[in-house]
Amino acid sequence: MVSLLENINIEFASPFRYRTHVEEKKVICRLLARRVIKDNQALFIDPSTTTAYLPNYLSERQNVKVITDNLQFAIAANQMTNLNLFLTGGSLRPNSNSLLGNHTIQDIAMFRPQLAIVSCSTLDNTGAYIADMDQADVKIAMMKSARESILVADHTKFQSVNSDYIRLASFPAWSKIVTDRAPKDQFLKHMAALGVKVIYPGSK
Repeated sequence: MVSLLENINIEFASPFRYRTHVEEKKVICRLLARRVIKDNQALFIDPSTTTAYLPNYLSERQNVKVITDNLQFAIAANQMTNLNLFLTGGSLRPNSNSLLGNHTIQDIAMFRPQLAIVSCSTLDNTGAYIADMDQADVKIAMMKSARESILVADHTKFQSVNSDYIRLASFPAWSKIVTDRAPKDQFLKHMAALGVKVIYPGSK
């Protein structure tokens, strides 16, 4: 008998994740550009494939300063004169498309931007999770150094059970959650009680 392993507690390679749920990621990036990111802000962009699509939606923003270890984001943003980009140091792990490790954490600690935009592998009513410790360290460091943290997650990451095993943080560590479709009413009510705004197409 052959059975497939569940897709939990596994960090898939970045090239694979970049090609999955592309339209959902683009919806999230469009919402970030229109409803979250402002002119003249500084922000952390985490090592996620969702935020790798963000530069395409920032052409109308002016004087945005970005600190990131996300190589896909950096390459896409390289020709954009309205973005000031700082790429952290660190070790480049194969198939991660991101810089990781102690040097990355040290560079992050130099900054105090308005926003940290981070993703997760799964989330539930209590918090957000991931399956890779090095990636978790970078995201947590960004959240610690920023004035405000924003969580991005497409609808497939909402899990009531089988969340990944590394907790990034508990709610309300993020002031806003940006997603591609409306979550369940129970989740929305719980976030509202915690003071966490959930942004999705059609939300107020």
